[in-house]
Amino acid sequence: MDKIGNVISVGIDLTSSEKKHSGWAVLNNNVASTRRIRTDQELIDTTIAQNPAVIVLDAPLSLPVGRLSVFDTDPGRQQFGITRECERALLKVGIRSYPCLLPSMQRLTERGIRLAVEFRMRGFEVIEGYPGGAQDILGIPRKQKGISDLAKGLEGFGITGSFIEKPISHDELDAITAAIVGCFYLSGNYEAFGNESEGFLIVPKR
Repeated sequence: MDKIGNVISVGIDLTSSEKKHSGWAVLNNNVASTRRIRTDQELIDTTIAQNPAVIVLDAPLSLPVGRLSVFDTDPGRQQFGITRECERALLKVGIRSYPCLLPSMQRLTERGIRLAVEFRMRGFEVIEGYPGGAQDILGIPRKQKGISDLAKGLEGFGITGSFIEKPISHDELDAITAAIVGCFYLSGNYEAFGNESEGFLIVPKR
């Protein structure tokens, strides 16, 4: 897949709290535009203004079957655990991810679910993506290798935009990757890890 064209995909590298900026990106005809956005309302307003064909959230968008809450006070925690089928399936193919209800992930999962509901209520298609896993599959360096290497990897994949000349945050670069996942999804070139009960995590087809 050398070029991505004629679709609009929005990727959001979500943080766990409105106190921190999330990375936001829109892909339109291979051109990426990015921002750093703090509040839920601004994320919603900025995204729907693009009228995207798909919205990709880099955040867990569901709970393990049997869980009623993201928090450890959930009486089902011991029985149903903190991981979903998608996370276990990714690990089997060598892609590591964080369990969705790890203590450090609980607020992010709560926020991701809430935002997905808001977008879907407005009629938009929302999928869960994982930029790190997508980068592994596409041969693009993860941010841990260095922000400049990640930016060069996205450029080498065929993405253009001001990020090539102007340094941006790793959150925005991951948001671009999330938007790329949306393009693979729209074209049918994707794999879905998970199940109907918990939903699916989408990555580019290996």
